[in-house]
Amino acid sequence: MNINKEIINFEAIKFISMNGAGNKILIHDSRNQNIKIDDRLIIFLSNKDELIDFDQFVQICRPDGSADAKLLFWNADGSEAEMCGNAIRCIAKIIIEEKKKKEIHFETVNKKVICWENNTKISVNMGKPNFIWTEIPLKGGTKDTSTLMIDLPSPPCALPQFTAVNIGNPHAIFFFDNDILPDLKEVGKEIEENKIFPNKVNVSFAKVIDEENINLKVWERGAGMTQACGSAACATAVAASTLNLTKREVNILLPGGSLGINWKKDNQIVMTGPYEFNSEDIIDISNYK
Repeated sequence: MNINKEIINFEAIKFISMNGAGNKILIHDSRNQNIKIDDRLIIFLSNKDELIDFDQFVQICRPDGSADAKLLFWNADGSEAEMCGNAIRCIAKIIIEEKKKKEIHFETVNKKVICWENNTKISVNMGKPNFIWTEIPLKGGTKDTSTLMIDLPSPPCALPQFTAVNIGNPHAIFFFDNDILPDLKEVGKEIEENKIFPNKVNVSFAKVIDEENINLKVWERGAGMTQACGSAACATAVAASTLNLTKREVNILLPGGSLGINWKKDNQIVMTGPYEFNSEDIIDISNYK
């Protein structure tokens, strides 16, 4: 993704606030406004006001090709994100209503995705999981990414083996036998920034309830603890099925809500979940420099 370093020439901009299963999304529709958004603006917004609370920022842009729109993602700390499944579902609702279409297509930085309404929810085809070591990516060298160990100086709890997978962005999933998952806040950042992950990583602590249900907590790269993470839910479902812990179609139970994940036989991952419009606000950015 190319980050524009030009400062926008507006004192107030309209933003849309939504959430997908508790994942807080701040959106700007740039298709009809020539606004340059960069990492500094994201940090400015995240630090500006307690009322501006978001995990990810998404810019809706005109597509380069035949898609309905192009989506660019940032985390709340200003870092780039390749993917945000819950944000895609939220914005899909906006574009579906706008274009009066049953199915829409988005361009992202590294893949194209398809979305559609599914009763009162939105489904998105997240594509195929990637287990290739260098493409997740991971440092070092091995072929098996399903059972890995991580070296931490002083972990606050015993960490099991983890599974690494890329769902458009990198994920590390730890499955625990405990009924109550350990406090991910204590170790999330340390795992995220571990040397084995050259691009950092999204960290998931999971507990398999049964073959169709998984409890999940997520530390998102660049955002910290979040109420939900769509790509992490997909990664966890794929990892659990790969390890023969669950079926290929499962419910992922997150603090903010539930997401349905279906890892289909053709290797495509379909995620289905709720969306919610929170507000549409004009935000003063006159102090942004």
